[in-house]
Amino acid sequence: MQTAKTASLLAAATAVVFFLLLGVVHLHGISQQYFELVHAPEKYTEELMEHTSELNIIFVLDNIFIILYTCTAFFTIKTVNKNAPSFVSLAAYILIAAVGLLDFLENFHIYSMMQQANGGIAVTAQSIQWQSSESMMKWHLAYLAFFMLGFLMPSKSFIEKLLKYSLLCWFVPTGILVYATVDTLYADLFQWIRYLNLFSGFILISFIMRKINTDP
Repeated sequence: MQTAKTASLLAAATAVVFFLLLGVVHLHGISQQYFELVHAPEKYTEELMEHTSELNIIFVLDNIFIILYTCTAFFTIKTVNKNAPSFVSLAAYILIAAVGLLDFLENFHIYSMMQQANGGIAVTAQSIQWQSSESMMKWHLAYLAFFMLGFLMPSKSFIEKLLKYSLLCWFVPTGILVYATVDTLYADLFQWIRYLNLFSGFILISFIMRKINTDP
């Protein structure tokens, strides 16, 4: 099945780019995640100016990541859409497209604020609040998309069951807890759990799609 092969290759490429993105985040100790939350305008502006070069690299990788994960999801849904009613597939397509668009918008807005800060114009509290709300909307639509995708995934082998029930029972609560634990001792823990969920999810999708492609 050609769509399964394409989905497998795209998922593998997505995992590689995401791994590189995490490497940059770990190396420089900053990511766009910081700018998805509300901070004092002076501190927010200062961080944008201080980390401009690192953020430029992150935006390049993240924009590639957005393209790859969106295409991965589309080809995966096309491959497994017979496992659930058609409205589930349609909802998953719409949600993934919305998440991709909001993710691009997030990067473009943070980039614009970074250019504004470097031009000597302070970032306003209203811009920061809007960005935080937009980012939360993006992530929670992503959690809904993960949940819908869980209904579509096959569950014959152990690895298929692992992904399916992770999408249905694990990804959503641990993702939501990222926001419930902001400014607590558990903030970094749940942030990295979310990263691990995404990375492992793309690895599992790649293996599952490859298996579907080779099955008679």
